[in-house]
Amino acid sequence: MKLRLILFVAPLLLLPPLALFLSDQDWPPAATIDGDMLLPALLSGVALLALAALLDRQGLRRNGSSLLRARLDYTLWLGATGALLCALLVYLNAFCPLWIGPLTRPAEMLLAALLGSVLLPTILVTRHYLAGFPPLLRKLTHITALPPLQTEPTAALLLLATCGGLLGGSVWPAQLAWLFWLSPLLLLVALQLLWHESTVFSGLQRGDWSRVGLGAASGILVGGGTLTFYQLAGGALYLPLPTWLLLVLLATFGLLCLQAGDLIAEHWRGTSRGAVFKKKPFPIPIVIKKDS
Repeated sequence: MKLRLILFVAPLLLLPPLALFLSDQDWPPAATIDGDMLLPALLSGVALLALAALLDRQGLRRNGSSLLRARLDYTLWLGATGALLCALLVYLNAFCPLWIGPLTRPAEMLLAALLGSVLLPTILVTRHYLAGFPPLLRKLTHITALPPLQTEPTAALLLLATCGGLLGGSVWPAQLAWLFWLSPLLLLVALQLLWHESTVFSGLQRGDWSRVGLGAASGILVGGGTLTFYQLAGGALYLPLPTWLLLVLLATFGLLCLQAGDLIAEHWRGTSRGAVFKKKPFPIPIVIKKDS
């Protein structure tokens, strides 16, 4: 788990500045707007805490299980992972801007980390709550199955797309912003495939779209609700995005949170972890006979 987190963070930190260095471009200047951000963001965090507690309690009544009350150490790990993830997104926003806020970049990263420690668990709780509706779950688990893909070529292709997105999106943000912001999810899915673990897309081969559908819906509901509450509380934020693209990015963020939650949960599942690229058996059997 820790190794995969390191392998996930390192390319996100290193590839964008490497792209600027190779293309002989200067570090993008930080842009800010006038307005308040600190208090509205803190109020949004409190609202997320209340929402997570409410949905977790309702999920316990409906499903008989609680995501946040199962293990305290697991919940703390989810909060730490959410903090790291949101801080990384603010860092990436410096190379391929999606939003402009009133705070300086270090202050915004700190505030994003505080909000992310609540945001990721809330998205997972929302997904768990939505999974407690049998009619919705039945519809999402009986959809056309996709053909299976080979693990190693798929992982290699995802890693290639990740590198292309992080490098190309930093140099040509207007043209490759979509691939740049897909890169964190593609990278994490590729790492899961390399370790022969399940991903949020594994169920598609069986016609089970529930994890993808509910994960994306949770990202849109929680992320969109947080942005709306933040702006209603007087928070300043400039988002030069069309509505459809914002929804796609929120859905992608929901899937990223769900995949990160799966990665953290592996530590408590008690299953043995496979090696990277399992070795194939020798094609010719070797038999050694002992001399009598």
